[in-house]
Amino acid sequence: MEITMGIARFTVIGLLFLTICSPGLLASGFENTGLGTTARGMGGAFRAIANDWTAAYYNPAGYAFSLDNQLGADLGLLHNRHELTPDYWFRDDVGNEYMSGIVNDVTLFNHHEILSNPTAGFMVRLPLWGETVFGLSAYQPFDYAISWKAYDPDAAGFYSYNDNASAALPDDQYRTDLDVVAFQLTAGREFVPGKLALGVGLQLLRGDLIFNDLILRKNPLTGTAADRPRDRIPEFTNNDGMGWGFGLNGGMLWKPTERLNVAVTARLPFDISIDGTTELRFVLPENEQAKDEANPNSVDHFFLSGAVVSLEADMKTKLKLPPSLAIGFAYEVTEKLTVAMDVEYTLWSRYDGLDFTYSNFSIEEYSNNVYIDSTMDFFSADLIRPADWNNAGKIMVGASYDFREYLTFLGGVSADQSAIRDAVEFSPQFVDTGDKYCFSGGFVAHVDRWDLGLVTSYTNYPDHEPGLNDVNNDDIFDSFPGEYKAAVYETILSFNYRF
Repeated sequence: MEITMGIARFTVIGLLFLTICSPGLLASGFENTGLGTTARGMGGAFRAIANDWTAAYYNPAGYAFSLDNQLGADLGLLHNRHELTPDYWFRDDVGNEYMSGIVNDVTLFNHHEILSNPTAGFMVRLPLWGETVFGLSAYQPFDYAISWKAYDPDAAGFYSYNDNASAALPDDQYRTDLDVVAFQLTAGREFVPGKLALGVGLQLLRGDLIFNDLILRKNPLTGTAADRPRDRIPEFTNNDGMGWGFGLNGGMLWKPTERLNVAVTARLPFDISIDGTTELRFVLPENEQAKDEANPNSVDHFFLSGAVVSLEADMKTKLKLPPSLAIGFAYEVTEKLTVAMDVEYTLWSRYDGLDFTYSNFSIEEYSNNVYIDSTMDFFSADLIRPADWNNAGKIMVGASYDFREYLTFLGGVSADQSAIRDAVEFSPQFVDTGDKYCFSGGFVAHVDRWDLGLVTSYTNYPDHEPGLNDVNNDDIFDSFPGEYKAAVYETILSFNYRF
């Protein structure tokens, strides 16, 4: 017992360390692809098996049937291979195209990096409430990370806007770095010995969000100062915040026969209010001739000067997380071969986008600038990024084969319906181009009390070509047009120790 408590204390410290910061993985929308090599190797079809510590994520009821205490961790390594060929042209009233400053007809790649997702947990059977099994784990049910640079007037041949604009441009113009970490206390108990178990996980959720955006805002002025190509002014926002919330994760595991398992699970994350700061940068157009013709003391003169205006402010937004329901089946075909299937339905319609509200602007640098004072409504406007996503289903099928007592092979496939499949709002911050298919395989080596796993997977996305849309008629385009291509490669390493 003393050894067990020592391991528990060590694990709690380790969980906090591992999940302080970890970029993300992706399924539909911004849901995690899962965790653990056994589950991921079987394509995610694990709810009716749930026989290791990762049952905290898949089905907490699985804890009840575990005969061993367990301590485990895994590391997901993911590489997004996404491409975007912009086709971002404005059109005038008669349909003529003109430039926007976006680099069109050039294939762009998301910022390439290996994203890591560490998770860990332990479970222990205690003589409480009828030999209830308890566990503590930390994992990310939702996360996403991607970054792009797409606006460069020089590269786009858009010299007439501002010859010096490129030097003032950030690299992470379109960026999402979203991490929702669940610190989960799990309990599972048998209610019909050997037949029926129930489990529940109580979650403390921490949400961290970095959301960078480029808005081509309509010039608030009229006349020469707002003539094309000065009719749209680029605004770069860097929103950075965090917040806390709660969630529930429950499940049932039923064994109607010796070979068949049936599972039902539900997840209910509550909304997270995100508070933080934002940085706003506006690159104004430059036109010496028009500026010379304007009154030197006028707002028009300032808006033709090519100035870079930078402001800071407090930021608030709400992250509306989707609940989900799932059922699972597992069948022991032989003593060596087990096949499984899960079906999950996620209520992505609850997520309606991100509305950033700004306040307490830091404008000391411009305190004597009458031009900014008179146009502060333009510089301080809130950012609204609407989303009209659909509920989405996912089916997962997998198998495990005990080749030898020391080696288990895993294989699986999943079909994931896109939450954004019918949405007209489409941006580089969430590249979910359509219904996708994931193929995975790997093995788990059993050495004494250790299980050591390695799994790799490939997710194939369809191509997608959205158009230019202003969904809520606020003169801000909610869709980034172009040709999107996507693929994801992932490798998962894990260990599990039974004691």
